Amino acid sequence: MVISRTPLRVSFVGGGSDLVSFSSKHGGAVVSTTIDKYIYVIVTERFENDIRVSYSKTEIVDSVSELKHELVREAMRLAGLPRGIEVLTIADVPARGTGLGSSSAVAVGVLNALYAYQGILKSPAELAAEASYIEIDVLKKPIGKQDQYATAFGGLQLLRFGPGDDVDRDPVVLPNAARREIERNLMLFYTGTQRSAAKVLTEIDAASATKMTKRNLEQLRDLAYELFEELGKGNVDALGALLHKGWQRKRELGGVTSARVDGWYDSALAAGAIGGKLLGAGGGGFMLFYVPRERHDAVRQALPGLREVPLSLDSTGSRIVHIGR
Repeated sequence: MVISRTPLRVSFVGGGSDLVSFSSKHGGAVVSTTIDKYIYVIVTERFENDIRVSYSKTEIVDSVSELKHELVREAMRLAGLPRGIEVLTIADVPARGTGLGSSSAVAVGVLNALYAYQGILKSPAELAAEASYIEIDVLKKPIGKQDQYATAFGGLQLLRFGPGDDVDRDPVVLPNAARREIERNLMLFYTGTQRSAAKVLTEIDAASATKMTKRNLEQLRDLAYELFEELGKGNVDALGALLHKGWQRKRELGGVTSARVDGWYDSALAAGAIGGKLLGAGGGGFMLFYVPRERHDAVRQALPGLREVPLSLDSTGSRIVHIGR
């Protein structure tokens, strides 16, 4: 039995500029961090010579091509395991349509576990590249590469995409006190709704060459570089202000927000939040706010319909946590 653990991520600024249609021509950048919420993947031998995959559903099939779980199906094809195994995925939080990069974390985690089951150790860069290949090239998802690289490597980091196909990574190095300050000031809330990122991203992707969308994506990219510089100086409070700037730019992309989300956001700011955003492509899922510690209770009271989820920063990336029987 092999168990992989892959962290979910929160993207601070720059999300959207990693879309291949934009980043391959103009370059994209994202500052994100992984958090202490995980996708676990268990791979074990199956007595029957078929395949059993369990997630929110359970599939038992005779061949890989029959699997409906497309990420597991394509990961098994790429890793070279045709049958005779069981694959189980478990998530700490809702794992679809919540803005935490869960699909890519599943892809990375399944690949990591499948390779480890065969005694093969893949580097974070290899796992991220293969997960990106599965999602973008094979499954034709209208996404970028930030989630695959964020969850494979882990940590607080600047990820740079293109021009071209290159991906580069610059970790954000912070003193422990600054890291704790960020953790203390972040508040994460679950809206109770899930959405498909594909529709929103398809619209942004299709419009990425238009003057307005291109300008917004360039500004989002540049905010990522600005935040990286400010954090490098130890100015952690810049995170709140730049979260706000980034959200103002991102909501102009269309389909990202709603009247209800805008109401929650305005209520949080009125209660003392410096900035925040709806995580992921938009439409639902989790909302993140940067809030001075003394204003936390006020923000909680301003968002009575949302569920707060405690979080800490993670620095491990996808890893194998168990090998044995």
